[in-house]
Amino acid sequence: MQISEASIKDMLKQGKSTKEVLLAFGFSPEAMDPSLVSLFSTMVAILVPLLGSVDSMDSSIQDMNSKIDALTNLLIEKKGKNSTNSSLPPSKDGYSKPAPRSIREKSGKRPGAQKGHKGNGLLKVSADETIATNHYPRECMRCPHMEECLNRMRCISTGHVYETKTVIVDNTHKAYEVICPLARKLYKASLEEEDISSSQQYGNSIKSAILVLWSIGISSIKRIGEMMRNLFRVSLSEGTIQNIINSFADKCGGGISVIKNYLAKAKVKGADETGLRADGSLHWLHVVCNNKATYLYSNKKRGFDAIKEDGLLLDASGALVHDCWSSYFKLDSLAHAICLQHIQRELRGAALAEPKHKEYFQRIENLLLEMRKAKLCAIEQGETSLSQSEISKFKEEYRALIKEGFETFKKPKRRSRLKLGKIPEGKIRSLLLRLEKYEEAVFLFLDDFDVEFTNNESERSLRGSKVRQSVSKCFRTNNGLNVFAKVNTILDTAKKNGIDRYKMINSVLDNTAQSLLESVLV
Repeated sequence: MQISEASIKDMLKQGKSTKEVLLAFGFSPEAMDPSLVSLFSTMVAILVPLLGSVDSMDSSIQDMNSKIDALTNLLIEKKGKNSTNSSLPPSKDGYSKPAPRSIREKSGKRPGAQKGHKGNGLLKVSADETIATNHYPRECMRCPHMEECLNRMRCISTGHVYETKTVIVDNTHKAYEVICPLARKLYKASLEEEDISSSQQYGNSIKSAILVLWSIGISSIKRIGEMMRNLFRVSLSEGTIQNIINSFADKCGGGISVIKNYLAKAKVKGADETGLRADGSLHWLHVVCNNKATYLYSNKKRGFDAIKEDGLLLDASGALVHDCWSSYFKLDSLAHAICLQHIQRELRGAALAEPKHKEYFQRIENLLLEMRKAKLCAIEQGETSLSQSEISKFKEEYRALIKEGFETFKKPKRRSRLKLGKIPEGKIRSLLLRLEKYEEAVFLFLDDFDVEFTNNESERSLRGSKVRQSVSKCFRTNNGLNVFAKVNTILDTAKKNGIDRYKMINSVLDNTAQSLLESVLV
């Protein structure tokens, strides 16, 4: 009888005795040589644990192979990813930045100023003080009759050299008291009425210089102290500088309320969020903005709970442009528009993952660019919207492409019967499902020309936080992030409305920021 290796393994795994194994294959232990039976028993005792080790190794090898396959797929997916085909920021592109793609046709002109351009020189500075210095010929300077010739000299050229000087002004305030001889009462003056709370404090000019260096200059607290000492001969501790910044942020409250009320009623606004480290953990900086106003706020959460806690977008009206984050679609009072530049990046990433179908993803991207070009041409012709026939034509082509995608990329089958639940659609089908579900949000920029093709305005408003993080690496406390949000809400809004940020800083210090913002945000 031929003994199968697999049969022996199965019996040993089942824990069969030596006698049972021999009988199973037609051997009688009683009729065999005892030494052979003993040898067989010894071999069985050795083989049983070895078989268990082999099985364990086989299982480990299978797990490792699964992990290798998963990592390989991940590397294939991420290979070649950059800011043009994924959500990676341009700062991650390194020195080999991809060439930008644009629908604008090349003019054929060389970069820079063209022939005949007059050019720009230094702008004349409005000086507070003028010092005139006359320059005479060297020969005349040695002549004893020079004064006789002064009235005959003619100015042939004039040069302006602008200088600044640092002047430390000590504004000494004294409060007096007196006993009135008529009323027979003691009358006292109070320095607190003039906002003087201590015997020594810094005025608004020093405070505004600190805030300019911190916000516009994006300097650390330590460097601000060094610059104030070197430039203005004023020595301030890091704690004093931080207190000045924190106090300024508290004074921004009235102006921030004006900005929030304006954005809530604005016809079009954008929203976005970015992750930042604060107090040793991940926090989220949120933005709601348009081309006239910026509102920043921080929260430990990213999703709808953060939006609800802030409250600005809950009862807002108009259209909201965003990157298709699901939390924004819970805002029923708003019309929604998707940032189509994000969709372009996802399409390029899909083409990278599926090179055989690169042409298909390129067709969808080209359709989006054609839609954008049609809008720009209509704007140049003075139109405020595309005709419904043009929009319907684009929608038909759009729906046909989405349908083609679903036919090409089938839903993956369940790999194991043991695994229950919903089968993941995969990244490409998920993208197609989003494009199908939010068709109205895709085409809103054609229905309303005030809605932009991208959400770049929101991304630009968040860029300052990343620059600040690159300088400081993180925000030490959650309060520090809140201070950053408040200050930049005011200053970014001022910049968008052509208000000098130094002027806006002084208006906050003088408690006139609210009225200033109300005058421009109408």
